[in-house]
Amino acid sequence: MVRDFQERRLKDGVVERLIDAARYAPRAGNTEGIRYSLLKEGKVCDYWETTLSKDARRKFPWPGLLKAPTLIIVWVSPLQYLSRYGEEDKKSTGLGGKESSWSTPYWWVDGGMAAMTILLAAEAQNLGALFFGLFEHESAVKSKFSIPDEFRAIGTIAIGYAAKEQRKSKSTLRDRLPVESLLFGEY
Repeated sequence: MVRDFQERRLKDGVVERLIDAARYAPRAGNTEGIRYSLLKEGKVCDYWETTLSKDARRKFPWPGLLKAPTLIIVWVSPLQYLSRYGEEDKKSTGLGGKESSWSTPYWWVDGGMAAMTILLAAEAQNLGALFFGLFEHESAVKSKFSIPDEFRAIGTIAIGYAAKEQRKSKSTLRDRLPVESLLFGEY
């Protein structure tokens, strides 16, 4: 994850290819319930003005993140999943009625897979990328960029060219558990 970007625009079509790759990420029932906000240039500034006040920007620990030339917001529609699972070939699942019918809400899973596909595709293009959440700013971002109410944010992905020097997050100092600790057992 890159938290410091160069102030350098991406070549035309690069980000659209990343989103195109995400179209092939797995989706429950092949549901078309994922959308993207592609923010470039002035729209990136609008995003930061909406989510990070000028005072907060002065104290922000990752000022290089604000240099990313492109942001992609991944959105999902639970309603589109309910609609898809109400169709004839999926009716027998019982998942077409209400969100609470889903023990695992696959719109979140599928949106995460789409975001991960974008991150991997960015890496394959030698680009820097960072995934981060909208948290309490989701409503303001939806309003600013005219996102329909039915959509919920998975998160935002900053895309650009990584600065030469990267300050690591303190979280990276945490050790990862060994594989043996992650397994419930061998069967």
